[in-house]
Formats: sequence, structure tokens, C-alpha cells
Amino acid sequence: MNLKYVNTVKYLGMVINAAKSFRYSMEHILMRFCRIYNSAFAKTRGANSEFLTVELMASYCLPFLLYSTNAIPLSDRTVSVLDNYVSTAAIAKICSVAYRDNILCLGELMNLPKQTVWFPEHQISWVSD
Repeated sequence: MNLKYVNTVKYLGMVINAAKSFRYSMEHILMRFCRIYNSAFAKTRGANSEFLTVELMASYCLPFLLYSTNAIPLSDRTVSVLDNYVSTAAIAKICSVAYRDNILCLGELMNLPKQTVWFPEHQISWVSD
């Protein structure tokens, strides 16, 4: 039986890249989040409620984004990229806001926690269980 060499392997929702050290790819997770978010955004557009769209994003789209990220150590850059997708892309699109300060204020107003705060707590609780 011969083993086949591949550049990437998908295992438990994570794409692991071939390298000398452990490398993983976040591109498919971000694409999956964007696909689900755009679908939810298109369906709730008729409701004319930003709060409904944000609540749907927090309860339905974020679990898809965070599904396999609790099994790996995340770098600060990866956390900031994920946070940027959630805050800048999602909230800016929902509320039609362009400035970063306004986006952060809207995120606090809508009770959407920053991912930079949520990720480390989530990993610590998962590891200690």
C-alpha cells in the first residue's frame, strides 16, 4: 500500500498544509463564513432590522467560523483577521458604516463581543475540560 503525497489535508474542519512545521489554512473557514453570512444577510434584508441580522450572524454564522478554531493555537494575527471579518465586513455591511470607530461602537451597542477577547477564553476552557 503506497501513501499518496498531497499538499493539503482536510481533517475535522481544518485544512492542514504540507510544510516543515505545523501549518494550517484559514481561507476555507473565511469563505464558509462569508457564504453563510451573505445568505443570511440576503434573506433578512426585507426585515429592515439591523439587530435581527446581527443576532442571526452571532447565533448562526459565528459557530461556523469558530467550529475548528478551538482545536488549534491561534496567533494574534489570525485572531485579528477573524475579528476583522466579523466586525468590519459584517457590521459595516449591515449598518452601511465605513469608519472603524463607528463600527466598534455599533458592535458594542449590539452586544457583539470582540473576537480578540472571546478566542483566548474559549481555548482555555476547552483545554481545561
